[in-house]
Amino acid sequence: NSSDHSADPSSSSSPGAAPNMNILLTIRLLMQGKEVGSIIGKRGDQIKRIREDSGAKINISDGSCPERIVTITGSLATINKAFAMISNKFEEVR
Repeated sequence: NSSDHSADPSSSSSPGAAPNMNILLTIRLLMQGKEVGSIIGKRGDQIKRIREDSGAKINISDGSCPERIVTITGSLATINKAFAMISNKFEEVR
């Protein structure tokens, strides 16, 4: 359930947690071309919305091979949001 993760208890309880927000993380997802298409959307509108809403930097490798790499870079919070939005796209397709 994504609503359980909306509040970050560490931000209010410990002052030492703030510097962690500056750490840049990267995750890479290996996806089939058709899966990537549902993330990109028509004219790129879906991927643009995910980038804007999450604040994460998202790069998708070119389509020269059947599997494509989706690279998500940002803070833990922005990566979590982007990953949740991408995951939700696959639930909609089912």
